[in-house]
Amino acid sequence: MSSYQIVIKTSTGLEVKRLSRVNSLRAGRSDRAMMPCEITIPQILTPQDFSKDMIIEVWRNNMDGSITLDGQTGYFLRRWNFYRDSQGKDLISLYAIDGNYIIDGREVEYAAESTQATKSGVASDVIKAIMRENFVSATDTTRNLSASYFTVDADDGFGASVTKAFSRQMVLTTIQALVDQSRNAGTWITFDTVYNGTLPFAFKTFINQRGDDIRETITLSVEAKSLSNPLLSFNYVDEKTAAYVAGKGENEARLVGTATSTAINDTVWSRREAVTENFQVTTTTGLNNEARALLNKKKAKRTLTGQIAQTKGLRYGRDWNYGDRVLATYLGYTFDCRINGYEINYLSNGGETTDQVTAFIVGEESI
Repeated sequence: MSSYQIVIKTSTGLEVKRLSRVNSLRAGRSDRAMMPCEITIPQILTPQDFSKDMIIEVWRNNMDGSITLDGQTGYFLRRWNFYRDSQGKDLISLYAIDGNYIIDGREVEYAAESTQATKSGVASDVIKAIMRENFVSATDTTRNLSASYFTVDADDGFGASVTKAFSRQMVLTTIQALVDQSRNAGTWITFDTVYNGTLPFAFKTFINQRGDDIRETITLSVEAKSLSNPLLSFNYVDEKTAAYVAGKGENEARLVGTATSTAINDTVWSRREAVTENFQVTTTTGLNNEARALLNKKKAKRTLTGQIAQTKGLRYGRDWNYGDRVLATYLGYTFDCRINGYEINYLSNGGETTDQVTAFIVGEESI
């Protein structure tokens, strides 16, 4: 059974306390999202020992001589409670949010049609440009973080070609949408704010998978008892086959982008139209790109979701990790899947300890 050590640091990375006794722990990661970490510990510290944005590290003892920083992240402390439970135990509960919390703190603080708020290019490089211009090289220098605390990796050319206008939109939702554009266009990318136990946090992008490609060694299946709660879905509910994106102008002079998909002729009923507006895009070519991106988003999908069933031969931290790429097969369909999230539930109570790790996989194909 695995156990955990909690390290509490100041917001600038100085160690304050190392705790080996943990009553409960709930933590995890999820693709492109912020995830919380909730910890309960004995009341061995005082309210004066805590302050906002302390960095919480979760170190996992793998019981093979190795100790790893779980999830390659540090969690930012945002709430702490002191209380006595129904059994008379004095406890502290901590609530913190993983490193992607940093991204959630900025909007694209630039005017429409500025170079910082309208971009075209390879998805990962566009995403990193947005991150730099709002976190480390903003024109308003009060918005910049020191390289001692936060960095953005160099451009890598990952992803499909994208076009997007996003003035005054939140950075996190903007770059999430750009990831979707690339994936829907056929190139899988993602991003993460990575932390290795020492500052700075580093913003990185990834192509094909967040972790390792272990498809040659792991194929999940119900028959092998390695795949649980499988769900195979054929989904045409939100499919759109023609798109119109209106831009600036009035009446006959209004700019409109259009696109259609090959699925428009699948049946006599297959023409399904989508209409939207984007006043930040100022050319017909740009609006056509927006229409194409909308259709890619609205393609019919075949998906397989499920969970990795922990067995003696398939263990978290030894055989697989967050972000790895595996195969999964169900009802004659084999999917290229990614472990796009996991959750730890650890509880120590009255001499009994449970340590459960639930991993979530998803494989998706356009139909």
